[in-house]
Amino acid sequence: MTAEQTAPAVSGEIAALTAKPYLPRGQGRSYGDAALPAADHRSLNSYRLDRFLSFNPLSGVVDAEAGVTLHAILRIAIPRGWFLPVTPGTMFVSLGGAIASNVHGKNHHHCGSLEHFILEAEVATPAGHFVCSPQAHADLFRATVGGYGLTGFITRAKLRLKPIETARLDCLRLRASGLDALFGLLSRHDAGYEYSVAWLDTLARGRKLGRGILMLGNHAPLRGEEKSAALEHADARKLGVPFALPRAFLNRPFLSACNRAFYGFSRRGATREGLEGFFYPLDRIRAWNLLYGKPGFLQYQCAIPDPRGEAGMAAVLVYLSEKRLGAFLSVLKRCGEDTVMLPFCKRGYTLALDIPFRGEVTLRLLRGLDELVLGYAGRVYLTKDARLPAETFRAMYPESGEWMDTVRRYNPEALCNSRMAERLELWRR
Repeated sequence: MTAEQTAPAVSGEIAALTAKPYLPRGQGRSYGDAALPAADHRSLNSYRLDRFLSFNPLSGVVDAEAGVTLHAILRIAIPRGWFLPVTPGTMFVSLGGAIASNVHGKNHHHCGSLEHFILEAEVATPAGHFVCSPQAHADLFRATVGGYGLTGFITRAKLRLKPIETARLDCLRLRASGLDALFGLLSRHDAGYEYSVAWLDTLARGRKLGRGILMLGNHAPLRGEEKSAALEHADARKLGVPFALPRAFLNRPFLSACNRAFYGFSRRGATREGLEGFFYPLDRIRAWNLLYGKPGFLQYQCAIPDPRGEAGMAAVLVYLSEKRLGAFLSVLKRCGEDTVMLPFCKRGYTLALDIPFRGEVTLRLLRGLDELVLGYAGRVYLTKDARLPAETFRAMYPESGEWMDTVRRYNPEALCNSRMAERLELWRR
């Protein structure tokens, strides 16, 4: 399936371009099909809409077009003492795409998702052009943020940044011998650190189930140095993966060896680190996806709310270990509350997995994992999904009916539509 792509250079072109079936698209960093246009729809790409309209260095409010990347925001913000209030694991996503996915980060349990820092967004919908916010056209705002582009094309947005004193973080890395120990460390250090994330060995079994490395961080304060020097920031040098890893390596013994090595040799204790190393480790590796060979991988991210969050995550890890759904990268984080119409996170835990793709057997095992997650009132993150069945989606997201009612109000004829919406049968009442 192919689709025509159009990239407007100025916002004045958008009205004409959105009169025909289309889907907004940013930098194309979604793992799933949320940014792929539906049949007979064009891709309307925002990458040329990359201008900053204003930046207030006193308040930290940036007003930018939707195609501006988080990387571009950081380049102007960090030297002036500001940082993203919430950031995903890559800085190479567009502002519009980050809003459409309501991205979250390592401080979700303290700050929530991006929704809490968007002051307003301008959206070209099939029903008209609107500037929406939590106060004005609030229904459109809550349906657009985390709405996967189905309400229309985000043209620009205002984002409130957070102040920092240096371009570094004070970090603490701790080793947990098992899942109970890891939950204990998270609870013990929750109040003392803004950022927390844990790498897990998903193939460990028995008493070692859920063993991992907990990484904690706070923005480092000034310590007798000039602020301009402390805020100096340069992009890190990148390494590259030269070729796709042969499929023969992507077996349980190899993945287990990689996990054991990471667990055994990861540094521990207190360190002071740069922002990129802590927030964007994969951005420093070109073509890192080649580590999963030519068949690639599926990313599976689920969230399970409290009070069953810990029990649910333990059950997920048992399932992964028993079914040998191992991964190079398995990341556990604490969640706060999303308040948009289609929320992914509720207070509890979220686990993201990069799972090597082995065809139908992988799809079948993930369907079983869906049912397990659903049994704990959990849900799957749609930005990273490409295979969730429609009925499972409806069970995981009982709010989807209200959300789609609002989508239909602004996009009544599905002029703006995606392959994800087709797969999940979102237009079916």
